[in-house]
Amino acid sequence: MATGTDAIIFAALLTRLQGLPAALPISTPGITFPPTGQTKPAKYLKFDFMPNRTRQVTMGDDPQQKVGLAQVSVMWPLGSAIIDAQEVADQVINRFKNQTIFASGVKITISSEPWASRPIKDEDRMNIPVSIPYIAFEPET
Repeated sequence: MATGTDAIIFAALLTRLQGLPAALPISTPGITFPPTGQTKPAKYLKFDFMPNRTRQVTMGDDPQQKVGLAQVSVMWPLGSAIIDAQEVADQVINRFKNQTIFASGVKITISSEPWASRPIKDEDRMNIPVSIPYIAFEPET
């Protein structure tokens, strides 16, 4: 179980993503994907977590504000219908927009509507990045 604020935010956002209707496999930082001995799926989501600088919003030892982005890349095979990949990107956007998530004393607010960027061609697939901005406060100690 995560106890650090950034770890709690990471876990909460990943858990929210796992409930996506598309139910695609998810690649996360630091974990071998696909697991050893398996082939990479044609379609999957890549989850990246990018915390930013903590903001000192009060004086003293009050909880500080955490800001950052989660990025979910919709990984899709080249030559497939881009509209299907965009539909999954839209599912990601809808899964997170207007959300407040509570986890282990941390309130995580999606600070503006997530957005999809233009498709990027990788070596063997295309990728539609979806950026999810968040604001959170450290838990009270």
